[in-house]
Amino acid sequence: MEQTFQRTDLAKEQLDIALDLFLTSKSFVATLTLAGAAEEILGKALCQEGKKTALEQQYSTISSFGTFLERNNFTLKDYINEKNRARNAAKHMDLASHATITVDMQDEALWMLVRALDHYFRLGFNESDRIKKFNNWFYENIVGY
Repeated sequence: MEQTFQRTDLAKEQLDIALDLFLTSKSFVATLTLAGAAEEILGKALCQEGKKTALEQQYSTISSFGTFLERNNFTLKDYINEKNRARNAAKHMDLASHATITVDMQDEALWMLVRALDHYFRLGFNESDRIKKFNNWFYENIVGY
């Protein structure tokens, strides 16, 4: 039976499942792709509110420095492509020569969750119990607190 869904509700469900998969270490690639889908949808919702996405904010902070270091044009598109490289590789295979990718999947999943959660909170959604568990894990394992 067909139903109508709010896309942000679907993104919140994807994010919740991604958090569970990450916290239980069941699948970092599934975490990455689910969190990536949530990050994208929630990012578009932010844009509809006239706000920048996490990557746009990061880029505006580092772009002049990146251009200086690389001595070439460091575009937002290039930055976004690099930050989404692992997610896109997990979702697509354009050429036979792209049959493998070398990444730290847990690290990629972690930072995609962080981006998705940034969008989630800037849209005004409430902290769930699972998000609290992730935040506690993050402070213990990443921040060292």
